[in-house]
Amino acid sequence: MKVTIALVGPQEFCRQAKTILLPEDLHIEYYQYDKPSEAPCLLEKLKPCHAILFSGSLPYEASEQILQTISIPSLYLQQNEHTIAVTLLYLASEKNVGIHDISMDIKNITHAEHLLQDLGGLAPAKKPAIYELRSNSDLQEVVNFHLEHFRSGKSKMAVTSVHAVYDQLQAAGIPSLRMIDPVSNILRAMELAAHQADLARSQSTKIAVGLLQINDSGQLPPEAIERMANYLQAQWKAERNCFFFYTTLGTVEFVLSLQAFQQFSESLYPASSLSFGLGQTIVEASDNAASALQLGKEASSEGIFMLDEHKKLHGPLPSAKPSVAMKLDDPELLKISDQTTLSPAAISKLIQFEQFRQSEPFTANDLAGYLAVSRRTAERTIKKLMDQQFVYTVGEEMTYSQGRPRALYKMDLYARRKRKV
Repeated sequence: MKVTIALVGPQEFCRQAKTILLPEDLHIEYYQYDKPSEAPCLLEKLKPCHAILFSGSLPYEASEQILQTISIPSLYLQQNEHTIAVTLLYLASEKNVGIHDISMDIKNITHAEHLLQDLGGLAPAKKPAIYELRSNSDLQEVVNFHLEHFRSGKSKMAVTSVHAVYDQLQAAGIPSLRMIDPVSNILRAMELAAHQADLARSQSTKIAVGLLQINDSGQLPPEAIERMANYLQAQWKAERNCFFFYTTLGTVEFVLSLQAFQQFSESLYPASSLSFGLGQTIVEASDNAASALQLGKEASSEGIFMLDEHKKLHGPLPSAKPSVAMKLDDPELLKISDQTTLSPAAISKLIQFEQFRQSEPFTANDLAGYLAVSRRTAERTIKKLMDQQFVYTVGEEMTYSQGRPRALYKMDLYARRKRKV
């Protein structure tokens, strides 16, 4: 199955990445910024994908807060001795610039020290001037470091790990070079991201059971059970004063990231209590959900708790702030709504559905279950989306019962938003 990776980096890095020959089962979506601080804004426009790869540690660290609300794996291309060695070799062979003639900013000064040690331990006068980057480094301070060394004659060339710093040095007329990211490093990072995505997908299919215990049936909204089942895409059954919802870990993690679900679950308290359990079997997951419910009641803080298959308690959930729902007066939603004649609220839910499916094909039944509507209503919605090229047919799903095969669709609201909105 093809893995889609969102690559977040500056224009030059993305240009280099596009030249790399990728495995057939790997697809890259590119998100370009001018400064690392812009990376969090790009994540808000993220198309459905299986993993996120940043070009370096600075955009990753700038995005850490928003990454807490994203359930897919995220990592960054790590700078190492190989990166520095290739850059120094290029300077010596192509620019005739020695190690002692450069100023250099790098993420981890230890990498440079190891490399210099491998070269036989150079005298201090033969070593480069090094600035160690931190997560909170002021880019202007990094620029000034290189400017001072060049203008004082201590260096002849500035080597920087930050593309925005390179642009400023070039504008100032300072001889400079971007740190060279070897193709092997980039490809290895992509493969690692794909591996983590595959691992996360296998984890997301784990059995999960939600347990909703009714404390006061008179205060519970009559539609609560069906709404919970629709959120969790779950089959359910009732036992005494409890309702069990059978779903997967991936679905639980997704709904916990939704502000609407948190508001809904909070509205059910104290009339009911919700917990989740994981396990190798439905029986084990159900038992763990019951244990999580009891342990949650004994905890000092209120909220949703989950007990995993290793008997480790997680909670209260969500551990990170849920993602903010799209405003129904968002201009993008309104334009798509106008094109399709669907309401902005419906478009917002469709965007959530696309994120939930992670670009995987779906049937009209899948959409009907998610939207909590009839299949006929879902088919009408699909027809309106297809008329505007937001949805297209990708095949058919054969059924084991009698009847016609069900059409498989893919949704692409994001590309159309970029193209027409």
